Amino acid sequence: MRIVAVAALVLVLALGGLTAVLMSRIDTVAMPELGSSQREPSDGTVYLFVGADSGIERAPSDVQRSTPEGQARADALVLVRLGPDGTASAVSVPRDLTSTGDYFGPLALALLEGPDVLMQSVCSTMGVAVDRYVSIDATGFVGAIDALGGIEVDIEHPIRDPAAELGIDTAGPQRVDGATALGLVRSRHAEELIDGTWVRVSDDAGAQRRALWSGRVLDGVRAELSDADAAGLAGAVWSGSESLSIGGGLHPFELARLARADLDIHELPAEKIGDARALKMGETAKTALADAGFRTDCTLE
Repeated sequence: MRIVAVAALVLVLALGGLTAVLMSRIDTVAMPELGSSQREPSDGTVYLFVGADSGIERAPSDVQRSTPEGQARADALVLVRLGPDGTASAVSVPRDLTSTGDYFGPLALALLEGPDVLMQSVCSTMGVAVDRYVSIDATGFVGAIDALGGIEVDIEHPIRDPAAELGIDTAGPQRVDGATALGLVRSRHAEELIDGTWVRVSDDAGAQRRALWSGRVLDGVRAELSDADAAGLAGAVWSGSESLSIGGGLHPFELARLARADLDIHELPAEKIGDARALKMGETAKTALADAGFRTDCTLE
C-alpha cells in the first residue's frame, strides 16, 4: 500500500528542510467539517493514510478496473491515532467496508467522489473523525520505499500472486523493495507455500491479510524513516512528492513523534453482508476501534 510511504514522505518534508521546494509538488486537500460532541486534546490526533490506485494497470478481469480520468480509488486505507503521550495505534480498514453515509458503496470507491467524501464516509460509517489526510499513488509509493533502501517485513510463508505482481520465495524476516511492498498490500488472490504445497488463500482471508499488510508496511516505512539519514529522507520525499496529497496541514514535530512511536497495529473485524465481498461495521468492529484508542462519535456538521 502506498499508504506506508505516506508517513515517511511527510516526515521527510519536516526533517529534511525541503518544505518550501517540495510543497509546490504536493497537492493540498481541503478538510471537511467533522465534529465530535465531547472530543478533547487527550483523544489525540487521527491520520487517514490512503494508498490510491492511480498508476496501476489492472487486468481485464477486474470488474472495477475502469476509473474516470484524473480520479483514483483507495486501494488501501489505514487509520492512525497519535496520542498526546507519544503512543500510536493503527487500524487497517478493509477497502470493501460499505459506507452508510450520503455516499453508499465500498469505501475504496468513495475516493472517486473526492477525499472529502472519503473522510465523511469514514466519519458516518466508523464514527472516526479524521484530523490529517495523506495519500500517495503507486508510483510514488514504490519510489519512496526504494529511495529508503527497502523496508523490513516478516513473511510467514513464501507467497505468490501474479495479479499483484507478487512473488516472495522465502519465509522469515527480510528486506523487500517498493514493488514487493506494493504487491503485499494489493494481493487479494495469493497462494502460500505450506509443507511443500502451494495453498490458495481464501477470498475472505485474502481481503483480511491485504488490510493487515497495509498496517505492517506502514510500520516498516515508519521504522526506516526513524533510522534514515538526511540524504535518505530527502531522496524518499523527492521520489514520492509528486504523487502525494496532504490535508490538515504539515506538522513537523507531530510527525517526528509518530516516526519514533512503536505502532500498535489492529485489525478491523468487519462482518460480511451476505455472500458478496461487501462488509459492514458491527459491535465487534466498534469495540476494536475503541480498544485502539479511537473515538467513534464523529458527526457530519
